[in-house]
Order: sequence, then C-alpha cells, then structure tokens
Amino acid sequence: MSGPLSLVGAAGADGAMGAVVRLPRRRTPSWAQSDPVVELAERLAGPCASAVHPDEIAALLESEGLTDEQVTGRYGHRDLFSLAESLFALVPRAYPEPEPAADPWRTDAGRCVLRGLTFALPGVAYVVGGRWADGPDGPFGVTAAVAGWAAAALCSWSWNQGLSHRAGLLLLAQRPRAAARCLLVGAAAGTVPATAAALAVTGVAHPAPPLFALGQALYMAAATVLLVLGRERSLLYVLAPLTVAAGCGATGLPSPVVAAILTATAGAAIAAAVHTAGGAARAAGAGWFGVRPRGSRTRAGRPEPREGGEAGEGGPHVPVGRSVPLALGGLGAGALVVTAALAGEFVATLTVSMGVAEWLLFRFRSRALVALRRTGVGERLFTRSWRVLARCLGAYAAALVALAGVESAALPGAAPWDAPHLGVLLALGCTLWLALLLQSCDRPWPAAAVLSAATTTAVALLAAHIGAPGAVIGLTGAGAAAVLLTTAAAVTARVTAHR
Repeated sequence: MSGPLSLVGAAGADGAMGAVVRLPRRRTPSWAQSDPVVELAERLAGPCASAVHPDEIAALLESEGLTDEQVTGRYGHRDLFSLAESLFALVPRAYPEPEPAADPWRTDAGRCVLRGLTFALPGVAYVVGGRWADGPDGPFGVTAAVAGWAAAALCSWSWNQGLSHRAGLLLLAQRPRAAARCLLVGAAAGTVPATAAALAVTGVAHPAPPLFALGQALYMAAATVLLVLGRERSLLYVLAPLTVAAGCGATGLPSPVVAAILTATAGAAIAAAVHTAGGAARAAGAGWFGVRPRGSRTRAGRPEPREGGEAGEGGPHVPVGRSVPLALGGLGAGALVVTAALAGEFVATLTVSMGVAEWLLFRFRSRALVALRRTGVGERLFTRSWRVLARCLGAYAAALVALAGVESAALPGAAPWDAPHLGVLLALGCTLWLALLLQSCDRPWPAAAVLSAATTTAVALLAAHIGAPGAVIGLTGAGAAAVLLTTAAAVTARVTAHR
C-alpha cells in the first residue's frame, strides 16, 4: 500500500533536525504526476516534524513566499492554514533532542596531582627549619616554638580559606580586577594576625621561631594567590630549589645558609604572586588596584571608563559574609589536622591526598550531573546519587590507605601502618572530603558547624587528659564523618544542589 521514505532533517548549518523522519508516501503509476503536497512535505520534513502546532508550519510557508494562488492552484487547498494542517498531519512528530550541555565539573587529573604536590612540598621547610623548634616548653606537650608555628598556621589557614573563597566568587562574577585586589590586599593583611599569634606563644626572647612563623605566613599568603589564579606550576618552580636542597642534605648546613634558603623561597613565592596578580589586573584592562593611568584612551580615542564603568567589572556585589563559613570551616579542619600531627598520626598522607580528594570531588559532581540527567520524573535522585557518593568516598579511603603505607615505609619516624592509626586517618580524611563536598554544593554552614564541634570536643577532651590522643581524635573524627555523610547524602539527593 505504501512504502517508507527516509528523510534526514537538516544536520548542516541550520542544525534544525538531526533525527530520521519516515514519511509515508502513496505509490503512484509511473505515468501519473506526483502529489505536490507530499513533495512539499518531503522538502520541509525537518521543520514540519519539529512543529508543535500547524500555525508554526503556516508561518514557515508564509516566510517561504507561498502565495494564495499557489496554495489553491498548485496544492489544492482553500488557504494557507488548510495546507499547514495537511502538512502537520502528514509528517510524523520527531522533536530533536537538545544538545548535551558541557560538563562544568570536568577537570584535569594531572592538575589535581600537581596541586597535591604543592600542598605537600612546603613540609620540607619544617625539616630543614626544625633546628629552631627547640626552646622552652609550650602547651599540649610541645615546645613554645612548635606551638607558635601551629598557631600561626591555623590563623593563616582560616584566613586564606575565606580569602580564596571570596576571590573565587569575584572571579565567577566576572570581576577579575576586584579579585586581584582582594587577593593582594587580603593576603598581605592575613600575615598580621598569623605573626601576632606566633609572637603571643613564642615571645621575643628567641627571634628565630617568630621569624620562621613570619616566613610561613608570607609563603602561605603568596601560595593562596597563586593557587586561586591557577598558577600551580609557578608555585612548584618556587618550591623546587628548597626540595632539592633538602634532598642534598640541607639539614646539615649552617643556620645562616638555611635561613637564606628559606628566605629566598618565601621571597620567590611573593614575587610570583605579585607578578601573577598584576598580570591578571592588566589582562582585565586595568593598572594596579584597578586604577587606569591618567589620560589613558580606548582605541576609538575616547577616555577609558573608571573601575566599575565597563563590562565585566560592574558585576553583582559579593557580600563578605558568604566567605565567613569557609573561614570557620578552615579553622576547624586545620585544628583537627594540627592536633593529629601533634599526636603523631598520618598527617603527611592527609596533605598529599588533597590532590586526590580534589579530583574525586570534581568526579562526584560530574557523575552526579549524569545521574540527574538519567533520573526520570517519577524516580528519586537519591537512588542514583548515593551510589556515586559511596564510590567516590570509597576510592578516597583506598587512596588514603595506600598513601599511608608509602609514608610509613619511606619516612623515618612515621606512624606504623596498623589498624588504630589507619582508623584515625580514615576518620579525618573522610571528614575533610565530605566537608569539601558540602562546601561545593553551597552548604558551607553545616560543614563549618560539624568541623567546629568536632574540634572543640577533641581539644576539650585532650586538655582534660581524657583518653589517648589517637583514640580521641579518631572517635571525634568518626562522629563528624557520620554526621557529614548523612548530611551530604540528603543534600546531594536534591536537584537544586546540582545547579
């Protein structure tokens, strides 16, 4: 009776159709003339198949220049709308699928590994600078110098977490000059409370420990600028001479030589940060701090507008309060890590694993988007998202166990690779990863609250000498991980968390 005719919609320049439409056609003798309506339907198969109402086809025919005489004479219909209804009934519906959106969470695994190295290599400075750790006793059973360095590191950690988050928001708001100013001014200001905290613990009787704390604060500030602006390689180049010197036996060099090496490392990091931030500001079309040189002009000869008066820098206002929970969460996470370090746990493994944690975080967000697209109307996202969460968290736990074995075998004085120490490591690692996941889902306050509560509980128990340090840290970390896991499972099961 009739045979199928394969019609491929326009897959070329207009991109209107990419599906195959099979249009039934009436067979006619060779001596008979073909139906002009069928010919028109074949020629306009793509737009007709994707139309949702005959009026769309009528508008298309009118735009093609079809006259009333052609409609009545050639096609045998009383008017344009009658012909459109015939075409709408003749061509089956075949709506084109939308193009798959680009994955915003796609990342390079090599870059994440590189960032993990930049997190771990600064620990070499404590190896070569350990000669200044001796001195009077301080709190928590360590010397005052070590306690001062820990206090300075916590201040820098918390400050720089909030600073990097605010700068990232400014970059997302298409305000690169404001982000560069925020990083430069904020990083410099953050060294003041860090150095003051170290001085409050170490005092000024021995100048070496507070000077080391000052260099530590300066380096962490410069590293924050470079990492936020995506200059991991520059930071790795800065750390390379120090790493090579430590591998060649820098610990046996005189103190003035070691101090010069550490000073040069901090100075190189500061120079790289200032150069990178200045380059970002100049690339946005501004001078330092966003102020253009007097009398500067555009290509058309008109004076350049001031800050905020051109596209890209007049973006939305970014409240400072949005970065407060990130700073609080950084303080809580840093306190847990420092406490674990003082207790002799696998801290180097935690530091190195941050690159793996970052990659798995991007991996989870990417796979969660795929699960969201595959979820039907009547199917809950939770049935898919929790599987992705379990796989990523399990992969990170396996990476922690493997890295801990390397640390225990390679580093002298490292914690033994046994069940108690691995338990503490897994509790802390899973806590940190789940907190990062909640922060990436725009839920920073629950992460900050849980981290702060865990830190407060652990410090209070240790100060009261209740239980062994490892057991206290492990139990508080496990409790925090359980709460964060429950929260993360509930949050990631919501569609709005993956916007």
